[in-house]
Amino acid sequence: MIRPLKDEHNICFGCSPNNPIGLKMVFEHDGEVCRSRITTGPEHQSWNDVVHGGLIATMMDEIMGKWLWDHGFTAMTAEMTVRYSAAVPIGAELTIEGKMVSQKRRLLEMAASVTLPDGTVAARARAKFLKVEPAATPEKEGMG
Repeated sequence: MIRPLKDEHNICFGCSPNNPIGLKMVFEHDGEVCRSRITTGPEHQSWNDVVHGGLIATMMDEIMGKWLWDHGFTAMTAEMTVRYSAAVPIGAELTIEGKMVSQKRRLLEMAASVTLPDGTVAARARAKFLKVEPAATPEKEGMG
């Protein structure tokens, strides 16, 4: 089940095509895995032609949140642990994948990874998301 985001004014940093400085991630589903491919540019740089680690974490948070959204969950990240294992060069096409690990009442555990074109897993994340009622999410004009 794929649910549309709030409206055409969505400016989500991770996925909105309307955010001029966002990542503009596009998603696909393959069984129980949500996947996105993104090629970073110089504006995503940390140092020496390497992608900023905070943006790598953001990509994984986004893929896990999108998996949950598309499976009918309204949830917010409660905790996330990231492990970096390889530098991510600017200009490489990255594959970001996310999937559910477990569900216990309102707590949803997710996993994500960022893979380089040669198959090297550059980063992994585990996160706990908390299910919330849609009315409990921030409501501001233009937010997704």
